[in-house]
Amino acid sequence: MDAWAAALESTIPHLFARNAAEFAEHPALTDGPRHWTWRQAREDALVLAAGLAALGLQRGQTMLIAMSDRAEHWLADTAAAHLGAVSSTVHPALGPEQVRQFAQHCRARVVVLEGTAEVHRWYAALRAVTSIDHVVVLDELAVPSGDRRFRSWKALRHNGARLLREDSDVVERHWRAVRPEHPAAIVHTHRDGGEPRGVVLTHRNVCSAAAAVHHIARAEPGSARLCYLPLAHIAERMSTLYSALHDVAHVHFCGERRQLAEALVRCRPAVFFGDSQVWEELASGIRCSRRPTARTRERLRARVGLDRTTWSACGAPPVKPRVRELFASLGVEIAELWGMPETTGCVTAHRAGRPGGEPLPGAEVRIAADGEVLVRGPLVCAGYLQPDGVVRSAADADGWLPTGDLGSVDAEGRLTVTGRKPA
Repeated sequence: MDAWAAALESTIPHLFARNAAEFAEHPALTDGPRHWTWRQAREDALVLAAGLAALGLQRGQTMLIAMSDRAEHWLADTAAAHLGAVSSTVHPALGPEQVRQFAQHCRARVVVLEGTAEVHRWYAALRAVTSIDHVVVLDELAVPSGDRRFRSWKALRHNGARLLREDSDVVERHWRAVRPEHPAAIVHTHRDGGEPRGVVLTHRNVCSAAAAVHHIARAEPGSARLCYLPLAHIAERMSTLYSALHDVAHVHFCGERRQLAEALVRCRPAVFFGDSQVWEELASGIRCSRRPTARTRERLRARVGLDRTTWSACGAPPVKPRVRELFASLGVEIAELWGMPETTGCVTAHRAGRPGGEPLPGAEVRIAADGEVLVRGPLVCAGYLQPDGVVRSAADADGWLPTGDLGSVDAEGRLTVTGRKPA
């Protein structure tokens, strides 16, 4: 079976098991002074999965996570996938009422919170959303008394370890029953200022998207990634969760966005994604002549932590030409990606000097009669989660997803997006 066919039939726990078997002692996660090999990361994920199973979390049920970018967030997310449960990260910018709506819409069964701030933010949701059976809090001191739904992260791990001692194969039986077409995650999105919609992504969606990104990024096993954007964003989930699993990457965590510059220098990622604002910020710290020497280019790339970067990208809006030209002069080519949560992130990649964006492997792009860009392929999501729990397809009967963007496709199949379709 070739790599692409394998990705179409893979799942998150299958990738994790492969990594732990074939790259057991390779670095997997680094969070400050704490480090995990792939063997250790999978051991932790299995303990957490067993703990969640002991709480009654089952295949198809939703688990919400409200944590910063840290190893526990990543491990909890992958642990839920081992049970066939559907994880979703709550954006840190959401207020209490938005959190309540989010939890109610997802029919969340389990919620994982980081500390006191998250417990307070979730107070209204925990009172109003009757589907929430259990709340796990990482900070033991933030666990409120008098509510039997709450338990600490330590207790979750303790119960998981005990269940594994009693039944060592309990998690394996769950994850081997997970199929590529089963839901893996829900990403919430607001399109054109409308109501938030829950985009349901399957294991096939995320594994095939990871394989497609690997085709253009060509990351080597063990190469570094930096997790710094909220994992509520599809770009971050793809880069440092799903693609990291596929590529056997070494994920570093930056829990505070304001610490990005320092984290980049420590991590020196091989693959780096940033929005236009991030690239502007990085450019503001660079001063160079018009024709920097090779030694100067290397020194300036090292100053911002991009000296080991072999593939870099941005999403919409694109970086300004002067910023692109600055980084190009240093040997850093920024690819412009186009996509959305409904397409599991990236559909096309536009490189400097080429007209339009080239579709990723497995992605088909065409233009409707009214100029709307349509997408088809394994990257297209399962659909939108409805209040009654039904997943309504986002594509038409032939599998084409209307994106809401207008554009054109040239004779070579390259896409140029020209605007948004009128509402």
